[in-house]
Amino acid sequence: MRKHATAIWRGDHRSGEGTISTLSGVFNNSIYTDRSANMGVPCTNPAEILAAAESACISFMVAKELAKEQITSEHIETTAEILMAPDHESWHIPHIHVTVKAWVAEGNEQKLRAAVERAKCNCPITRSLKSEVTLETIVEPIGATV
Repeated sequence: MRKHATAIWRGDHRSGEGTISTLSGVFNNSIYTDRSANMGVPCTNPAEILAAAESACISFMVAKELAKEQITSEHIETTAEILMAPDHESWHIPHIHVTVKAWVAEGNEQKLRAAVERAKCNCPITRSLKSEVTLETIVEPIGATV
């Protein structure tokens, strides 16, 4: 399976901006910049896109791992926090902290924690990174407020 996206950049590093598009059309000439805000126009940046990819992949993989245990979660909420740090003349990502909060039936807490660990090991996004990835799992009983 192959997936692809196209990014176009215009201008210099500080004042320029780019667009990113994906084959699915979810990103369609979406603006990305080096700045956190672009004159009031919603925009993103590569680190935020990576955080979204990591959190989406982990959520999907947790659901897959739970299914192997014949457990269905009502809701899986994953947050990926990326640490950016300077490295000589550029930046790198030394650490990503992932928090997985999942609503499962009572008695499945240990199976959930094991599923989260397996998800981290099997997530293709996590596996492609050189960054340290730490996990936190929060178990919520089914029926708790989402």
